[in-house]
Amino acid sequence: MSGNTFRWLLVVGALLAGLFALTPTMLDASDGKLDNEIPEQTQKDWEFVLDRVQPITLGLDLQGGLLLQYNVLVSKAIQDKLDQISEDIKRALQEKQADLEIEVTHPKNANYVKVVFKNAEQGSLLNDDFMNKFPNLTKNEVGTGEFELSMGDDEVEQLQNNAVAQTVQTIRQRVNGLGVAEPSITRRGTSDIVVQLPGLKEKDVARAVKLIGQTAQLQFRMVDDAGTNNFFNQFRGQLPKGYKLRRIDGSYLSVTHPDKEALANLLVPKLDDNHIIGYQFFPIYNDAERKDLDEERSYYKTYYIKKPIELTGQNVKDARVAIDQQFNRPYTAITFDVEGAKLFGDLSRNNINKRMAIMLDDEVKSAPVFNEAIMGGSARITMGSMQSNAEIQAEAQDLVIALDHGALQAPMEKQFETVVGPSLGQDSIDSSTRALLLGSLLVILFMGLYYRGSGVISIVALVFNVVFIMACLALFGATLTLPGIAGIILTVGMAVDANVIIFERIREELLNGAKARDAIAAGYEKAFSAVMDANITTGIAGLVLLQFGSGPIKGFAVTLLVGIVCTIFSAVFISRLLFDLWIKGDKSTRNELSI
Repeated sequence: MSGNTFRWLLVVGALLAGLFALTPTMLDASDGKLDNEIPEQTQKDWEFVLDRVQPITLGLDLQGGLLLQYNVLVSKAIQDKLDQISEDIKRALQEKQADLEIEVTHPKNANYVKVVFKNAEQGSLLNDDFMNKFPNLTKNEVGTGEFELSMGDDEVEQLQNNAVAQTVQTIRQRVNGLGVAEPSITRRGTSDIVVQLPGLKEKDVARAVKLIGQTAQLQFRMVDDAGTNNFFNQFRGQLPKGYKLRRIDGSYLSVTHPDKEALANLLVPKLDDNHIIGYQFFPIYNDAERKDLDEERSYYKTYYIKKPIELTGQNVKDARVAIDQQFNRPYTAITFDVEGAKLFGDLSRNNINKRMAIMLDDEVKSAPVFNEAIMGGSARITMGSMQSNAEIQAEAQDLVIALDHGALQAPMEKQFETVVGPSLGQDSIDSSTRALLLGSLLVILFMGLYYRGSGVISIVALVFNVVFIMACLALFGATLTLPGIAGIILTVGMAVDANVIIFERIREELLNGAKARDAIAAGYEKAFSAVMDANITTGIAGLVLLQFGSGPIKGFAVTLLVGIVCTIFSAVFISRLLFDLWIKGDKSTRNELSI
């Protein structure tokens, strides 16, 4: 096999592979929209291809979707960690000496734990062996029998970084549970997180925002059945307009209102330090199928709950959606780890005929009554009998996603939320398409008029280049964004620039009296280093952008880097083959080469 035959086989093979990779994209765009929605019958006909390559996905700026930015309250993670450490220190000291009189506190907003021994001589318990259990703390004696165990700056910084990194990972896992194609979750600055969900339907926006911002603090607390009626009865005859005093779960009183925040403003100031208020949404529908929610008549009911947390989601080993065979209703089934199973068993055994609130943050998901001790290490969370099956299924699935992917180490504060409409995305597509077509047309006119026949070769190579770029994006599963299209347009210019360098070298050789074949060989040989230098330096800049840039910048960098590789292949390799084909035979004189 000759060298040229092998090169042609390579080019044909690359072209066929490119068309194979672009087939799903062309099928997707057959209806005029690149929206990842291929008709079912078409999917069956092209199943072999679609199982191996997916259509190019458009970014948020091209197809619309949801844009969110959160700030992670990293200081809260530090304070929670020190609260936990203070409990661990107290427990460890009391294990060493059971009758120890000690006060261990974590002052608010401080980066240390204060330890006070009533018997100053017992301060010797904080010896080196004991401090080795807490290697990230430094001991400072500030008074007689008084110590401050401080967390170092490096440890504080590490905890902050971990909190943000864990939040990014948790959000990514939750978003994956939503089934959004090509989401982007990136860290910005020290504590900000930007979430982009391209193609998200408007009806799913509220659910996505709720799920992403869910802190997922699953807690099991006991309802104060004995004190409930006494607490809520104080509001009888004194409720402002819009509030109602109702009886729930048989004989228990509850104050209700359509707005949860309004309930909190009324009830929380009346609480003592040993209780909290739990809220549970009670939907009312306008139709028997429970599809048309009446927002005006729906309301939140409230529970008078004991503050101590008996069990948390940290002890949940597994969570899944199951179906109640008796009522054919979805529910969330949870299984506890060994420690959680014991705690839950003891809790149920000690509270027969009492209600337990299963809470996610401040919302009560269900409040079952312990009819007997439950020792199997499993429980179920029902979502409310007044909701439709579809709503219960969605809520149960969201709870499973939140539990499976853990609680956030630090709370998040939403900074802004923007819904990019599909019409705006279509405008971006139209504008960028016009820019690409106009730019390409001008380049084609210039090359054709200035370089004549040789310009036609560069135009053919340019078409190959664009096909290969789009095929690579499809194979890599990359998301095409507006900056990405800008990268493609820039690549078109770079590809032509490579041809211009080569053609000018060939022209110099022709002017020096070289024959066409020799001029082409010399031109490519002498121009190759200049073409490679230009593309390598641009590639270095692209790699830097890819490493340190944010989402849109990375989209530009990806298309730029892919374009560089395709440019070298098409502008150097393919165009040389086309030149060889052109001058094949007796076409060896300078005048026969239009350049």
